[in-house]
Amino acid sequence: MMGFQWPWEASASITPSLSMLSVGMHLGWALTLGAGAVFLLRTAKVTNVTSRRIVALLIVLLCLLPNEWSPSWWLGLAFQTPSLTLQGLCGLYLFQHLRTQHGTTAPLSGSTTAPLQARWPLGLLLVAIIAGWVLALDTFAVFDIALYAIGFTPYAVLAALFFACLLQLISARSAHAQNTRHYRELASIVLIATAIHVLFRLPTGNLWDALLDPWLWIMAHGLAIYVVLSKTRSHKSEATN
Repeated sequence: MMGFQWPWEASASITPSLSMLSVGMHLGWALTLGAGAVFLLRTAKVTNVTSRRIVALLIVLLCLLPNEWSPSWWLGLAFQTPSLTLQGLCGLYLFQHLRTQHGTTAPLSGSTTAPLQARWPLGLLLVAIIAGWVLALDTFAVFDIALYAIGFTPYAVLAALFFACLLQLISARSAHAQNTRHYRELASIVLIATAIHVLFRLPTGNLWDALLDPWLWIMAHGLAIYVVLSKTRSHKSEATN
């Protein structure tokens, strides 16, 4: 009599099935491109909520089309699938900026001009930057241990769970309400991303790919520079006054 099997134990492969890979790729690029479109519309000061919703919906539907009819198919050939963390952040961004209150936008960031992600704590951005550089250097065998290969093992899952718990503890001790919310949001996203990866092996079978990808890494660099420059300008104006 066969015992109980978890979804990832049904196959000897540690990589996702072709069907799950296709679904994950289309959903991933739908969320990423939809959030990118809303960000560009906000940057262009398009304040009409209906216009944002229509554009985001059209892009999401376009990404869900099958095979070569979808931009997800072509982007997947070149860049594979966005990390589950990036998908979670993009989904959160869409939710926060497309919900309405009395017919107008109700952004959680206060300002409608500055991007919400630019208000994330600099420490979190630095963690993403350092982790990306470590994995990048690992591809050149700089370290004695193959760090990327650990992403296929249960040790990576334990590390991700520890990181999520650490974020939750930091959020409880943070005195800044905005930072507290961001720590909690990222902790939840990391937990959900880890659970999806464990169940379905998305996006590549390696947990590091589920938590961090080159696009998220590049975004972290840009946002960290933005935060540093903003703080520098703020200190200069305070000194001038």
